[in-house]
Amino acid sequence: MRALYAFCFAPASLAVELSLELGLDTCGWEDPVYISPTAGLKAILSSCPAERFADNEAEQRLGDLDWLLPRVEAHDRVIARAMTATTVFPLPFGTLFSSAAALAMEAARRRHTLLDFFKRMAGREEWAVKALLDRDRAITARQAELFPDSMAATSGGRGYLLAQRQKVQAERALGPWLAAAVADLDTALRQHSEAVVTRSARDPAVANRACLVGPGGSQALRAALTQIGAPLLAQGLELHCSGPWPLYSFCGTP
Repeated sequence: MRALYAFCFAPASLAVELSLELGLDTCGWEDPVYISPTAGLKAILSSCPAERFADNEAEQRLGDLDWLLPRVEAHDRVIARAMTATTVFPLPFGTLFSSAAALAMEAARRRHTLLDFFKRMAGREEWAVKALLDRDRAITARQAELFPDSMAATSGGRGYLLAQRQKVQAERALGPWLAAAVADLDTALRQHSEAVVTRSARDPAVANRACLVGPGGSQALRAALTQIGAPLLAQGLELHCSGPWPLYSFCGTP
């Protein structure tokens, strides 16, 4: 049994003939990818075996990172390729429709919300900013800041105990310093973004933000991050900026 795998919705102005020009079939997806009209909009689709995502073994496959990650990456590449031609509304990995009629019903239900999204998000991009903490370097930097004369500390056992006490105080100072650094980062991001969304961060990341950037604004955002990131790096906090990504953080649920 076949199903329609949906990558994203797009405005009606996206030409069906652009499938080949955009190279949608070169994004690593295992089935042909194409643009199709639906309910006065367009959708980027692929016909695939329904059992790939819905049979008794689907849960096991979805838990296998070797199987899952290449497909998730291909899914995002298809959307990113479409983004070079128009504003698209990204759909989550694994979005299936049983038929073209089911897809059209869903597109019609969402139509007004999607049209509003395409209007509001025209020319805008999502950029990801992460702050990664090198804990040892950050503690060393705090210790040097709190105890600038520690290099002249007494040697031997007494010196060792003194250094350990200083390290404990430096570790205590790490949290407040980090909170202030992330707050300053957020202020800078808001100055160069139309919207900022806080996303969950995984160690060693201590901050993970999605930034909505207006037309032509990505260069200013990256320049600002380069400027504030240089002194932070010496303090143990490294900023990473990547994008543009599909507008997942700003599409909501229509």
